[in-house]
Formats: sequence, structure tokens, C-alpha cells
Amino acid sequence: MLSSIESAVRQALETVKDPCMVAGGLDLTIVDLGLVTDVAINDDNIRIEITFTEVGCQFTHRVIDSIYTAVEAVSGEAEVQVVPQWNKAWTPEWMSEVGRVEFYAARERLAERLKAVPVAPNAK
Repeated sequence: MLSSIESAVRQALETVKDPCMVAGGLDLTIVDLGLVTDVAINDDNIRIEITFTEVGCQFTHRVIDSIYTAVEAVSGEAEVQVVPQWNKAWTPEWMSEVGRVEFYAARERLAERLKAVPVAPNAK
């Protein structure tokens, strides 16, 4: 069973949106995408390990800042540490069921739109 602080931290993490997904019209969070790889709470320390869908993610700083903002709002006096992990590449299998359904539905909609786009012949 989760402690009340761990439950609050996990709920806070569920509010952090992934900027790329939002830009693509998807309302997915870092939890939906499976980017939170560990949450450890020891006394007055909260350590959150995360990864990203890409090593070169241009929104790394924005996601990390959003995590600090969300978690510090519920953590009281605890020290919050967000640690990016790059040693294991993210895969779509890490997504939650909600994330997977929304992500693949959006991919299908895009595929259908692309089928309707005429292909220009190769110019020589």
C-alpha cells in the first residue's frame, strides 16, 4: 500500500503533460507515456527517476521543471530530486493502457489522413 505522500507524489506526476504529445493534439502525461521509471521516498527525500522518448528531447528542461513544480506543491518540506536516466531506451511498451490507446488511435487517424493525400510524381 502506498503511503499518503507517495500517493500524492504519484498523483502530482499524473498532471505533468508531455509537451510533444500536447503539441501533437494528445493529452498524454509523462505517466501515460511510461517516462517515470522510479519514485523513491526516504524520510524527507523524494527521488524521481525519469526517461524521455528521445535522448535529444528539446523539452527535457521543461518536463523536469514541471515535475518539480507539481511534486513540490504536494511534498511539504521534503527535498525533491529529479534524475534523468539514459541507460535504457524508452519503448512504447512502457505506456499505460490509456496512453497506448490514445497514442495508437492518433497514429491511425494520421495514417487515414495521409492515405487521402495525393502523391506527386517524382520530378526529374
